[in-house]
Amino acid sequence: MTKDEYVKAIEKHMADKAVLSKQDAYYAGYFDGLEKAVDLAEKLDEPKKVVIPQFVADWIEEAKIYSDNEVDPLGIIYWMDDCIGSEPYYEWLKNIDNQKLLLNAIANGYEVEKEKKYRVKIKGISKKEEWLNCKVMGDIRYFELNTESEKYKTYFTKQWLKDHWSEYDAYNNAGLLEFEEVEDE
Repeated sequence: MTKDEYVKAIEKHMADKAVLSKQDAYYAGYFDGLEKAVDLAEKLDEPKKVVIPQFVADWIEEAKIYSDNEVDPLGIIYWMDDCIGSEPYYEWLKNIDNQKLLLNAIANGYEVEKEKKYRVKIKGISKKEEWLNCKVMGDIRYFELNTESEKYKTYFTKQWLKDHWSEYDAYNNAGLLEFEEVEDE
């Protein structure tokens, strides 16, 4: 029996017994259960979107550009090799579970993983409640230690720090950064 046949059978059964539900409270609860069964059955074949890292979403979107048909999974996979960038991404792709995740994302859709955000202290320099802050003025970014303030950017992703703070790798590689995960609004 297919999902549609199952749903139709339950709906027919409900229609045949509809008169009873109005006469007896027992049947009213029974019909509520049948309605819930129909609702759940209709969701059975709906694939769930997977959550993937941003760089994987970028691969998929770039491969769609080269593919003749944006919704052709095999065409997207064919062009994927041209879209995969540097070495760390190959490491991600070597994992069989990640390969399955990628194929699932192409076939059923995906959501992009939210990057974690952190408050950052510099060990040996930061005082008790001083965090790394960034103030942007035009193209210039000023990094300083301060308490949290509305005027400064205080929550960072590690990638943002790497891309915008030239000293990040030096401090991080020396083990001088202390990260505290925060919830971003």
